[in-house]
Amino acid sequence: MNAERFTVRLEAYWQSIAIYAVTLIVYVVGQALWNSTLQQGLVNVVLTDPIVALLGTFVLVALIAVVVNTAAKRSIVISDDGITYVSRFLERTFSVHEIERIAMGGDRRMRVRGVFAVIRIYIKGRRRPLRVRPGLYENDAKLIERLVALRTQVAARG
Repeated sequence: MNAERFTVRLEAYWQSIAIYAVTLIVYVVGQALWNSTLQQGLVNVVLTDPIVALLGTFVLVALIAVVVNTAAKRSIVISDDGITYVSRFLERTFSVHEIERIAMGGDRRMRVRGVFAVIRIYIKGRRRPLRVRPGLYENDAKLIERLVALRTQVAARG
């Protein structure tokens, strides 16, 4: 059984935290310098400024998202037998026999930077398909390759 695990990327969260935090610091320092020149040398930082509150909220929300996603440890395991969604709290396996088809968006609008935006996996007995966004996972090119191999296996089955 050849299985490969693909974990969720967290770089986007860390980048957003860094960008929002630097923007917040630059704004607060800029406001302090601007107000100090107007008030004869007094440095006055107003933390109740709506922009400071908004940027602080963005930093806090991104930090909470990093903590939640780090704690969940979400990943996908693709093997010759099927697909397994794994998190710290739940593990769900869909065998090849349960998969009806795998749709990978045939037109160019579905591609984002050479990677399929969404791959839909239709499961027997499920109303809605599973949606996999390869761009959210480590080694997205290998993930697409494994899903294409699984798709050919499902199509050959029947």
